[in-house]
Amino acid sequence: MTGEDLALLLDESARDDEASLGAALHRAEGQVPPRVAWLVTHLSVVKREYWTALHAVLDTPLPAPELNLSALCEWEGRTVRTLSAAQLEQTLSHAGRTLTVAALLRLNARHTVWHAGQIAALSNGPRWA
Repeated sequence: MTGEDLALLLDESARDDEASLGAALHRAEGQVPPRVAWLVTHLSVVKREYWTALHAVLDTPLPAPELNLSALCEWEGRTVRTLSAAQLEQTLSHAGRTLTVAALLRLNARHTVWHAGQIAALSNGPRWA
């Protein structure tokens, strides 16, 4: 996958109209359940951990601390688009695993949609099933 492909994957996992973090958060209108708030915080923290690991090997910028989760997801897409094929193949360690940069970015997208599903299930929005 190219940087553009990975950026698209991250963008879609964060902001697509269906089956994304943004769609799940849209369902969580009004008083957000505490578990949803925890998941949003967790996603923000873990995404920043991923980017700290990426920064260590790529010298990419770190996301600004004031970015909320939505802005952080947008920042990720813009930043990933700048990565070269050689950068995507570099290896790093994260959580006791050795991964390529591309593999960590795919993990990031999977982690996002995993928790988006949990947020959707816990939200007060309309249910179709």
